[in-house]
Order: sequence, then structure tokens, then C-alpha cells
Amino acid sequence: MNWISRFDQSVSVWIKAHLHHPRLSWILSRINRGEMFALVLLPLLFLNPIYKPVYVSLPLVLIFTYGTDRLVLVLKKYFARKRPLVSVMGKVDANPDMKHSFPSAHSANSMIVGTILVFGFGETPWFLLFSLFAGVGRLLTLHHYISDIIGGWIIGFFMGLLGIFAYKLIGIYLL
Repeated sequence: MNWISRFDQSVSVWIKAHLHHPRLSWILSRINRGEMFALVLLPLLFLNPIYKPVYVSLPLVLIFTYGTDRLVLVLKKYFARKRPLVSVMGKVDANPDMKHSFPSAHSANSMIVGTILVFGFGETPWFLLFSLFAGVGRLLTLHHYISDIIGGWIIGFFMGLLGIFAYKLIGIYLL
């Protein structure tokens, strides 16, 4: 586990030295939000020429995203890992959320949406790029370490599979 922390720290220090910029962080923090992704994803769902039961997929995504978000909050409180903004940048903030880094909720929630839509409802695999964008954005703004992002993606993927299983189990009755 110690080597993961050292690797995370070295990647974050490299990002701070070569990629991190206050203006980029400001822009990414504004567009790397669930509401912004929803503005793009919802029209794509409704404009898909192949009929998909959006009245089933959206509630399923919302329920499992909410559950995943609650799980991630419990894990964040348990691990209480300081964000790179604190440990690398030395930022001092009275916000108690600054010590809750692992796992990334943005990565987990975006991955669950992509997993359910792509593997459960046959949407385009391009939906998974939103999860990649969410993770990389959080990495570049130094809100998360690389292991936080990967951990969030893993949690989101498995919760997405659980959502697909639930859909397959009870979805027949909803259609």
C-alpha cells in the first residue's frame, strides 16, 4: 500500500509541475459536474434512432448512482485521505471535505452511468468517454490521486453491473 501512496504522490507532484494551471482548474471544475454531463447525455439518449426504454434506463441509473454515491461517502469517511490539493499544493481550507479523497465519487458515478447505459441498454460506447473525462478532470485539478480515480471507476463498474443484474432480474416486469 505504501508504494501506491508514493506513486500517487509522485504523479500528483508531476501534474502540479507540468499540467496544473489555476485557469484550467477553474474551467474543469465548472464543466466536470453531473449537471453538465446530464445536459449532454439526456439528448443523446432521446435522439438515439434505435428505441431504448428511457423510462426504465433513467430511473435505474438514478437509483444506482444514488446508492453508489452513498457508498462512496461512507468509504471517504472511513479512509479520510487528504486530497492532493492539501498534501501536494499545501492548500489550507476549513472545508472538512478536503480530507476525503478516496474513492472519487465523480469517477464512480460517471462509470456507473456508462456501464448501465452501454452494457445494459446497448447505448454507444462513447458514453464511457464521459467517465474518462470526469476522472482525468479530477486528476488535473488535483482533487484526487490516480488511485482515487481508479478506485472510483472500479466501484462504479461493479455497481453498474449490479444495476444491470437488477434490471435483468426485474426488468421483464417493467416493460
